[in-house]
Amino acid sequence: MLNLMLPQLKNWNSDPAHAPRVALISGTGGKAFCAGGDIVSLYHANNGKEGYDPAIKAQFFAQEYLLDYSLTTMKPLQISVWNGITMGGGVGVSCHAPIRIATDSTVYAMPETGIGFFTDVGGSYFLSRVKNNISLGLYLGITGHRLKAKDLLQWGVATHFVPADKLDALRNDIVANVKQSSTN
Repeated sequence: MLNLMLPQLKNWNSDPAHAPRVALISGTGGKAFCAGGDIVSLYHANNGKEGYDPAIKAQFFAQEYLLDYSLTTMKPLQISVWNGITMGGGVGVSCHAPIRIATDSTVYAMPETGIGFFTDVGGSYFLSRVKNNISLGLYLGITGHRLKAKDLLQWGVATHFVPADKLDALRNDIVANVKQSSTN
């Protein structure tokens, strides 16, 4: 994911005339938006498992943090759709979007502390601003507590709710409205 997204963001930021007006950030499949794939490879690299280069640790975090920063500064309007599990790095690539959509299957968390890591990917920035109450963000960052759509909306982490079975219609409406407004 990092290797696909980062070059594209660099292109859009260096040539805004060819960048889209809207970037819809969503996962593929229904089980997860983005969660955990990076941790498995980092775990194996850290423990010297055959086929996993220990150098991946430094490379991965450098790329991940650069991607997260690039997303915070990119020009197209971002819309993140959190359908399914949205944790850790998945939160980092989506939490800075001004439009963050939860579904009835969203499970959101920053579980890094459960494996002895710290809440990263900009967590100190966005968690401290949860509902303008640093205690809520601190609680999420320290405990890795999981939130579902109702709590995400109530706490202001998500900005909108769309039932998962309506996501195709949402995508179609976004595409139609972006195309329509660009021709006006």
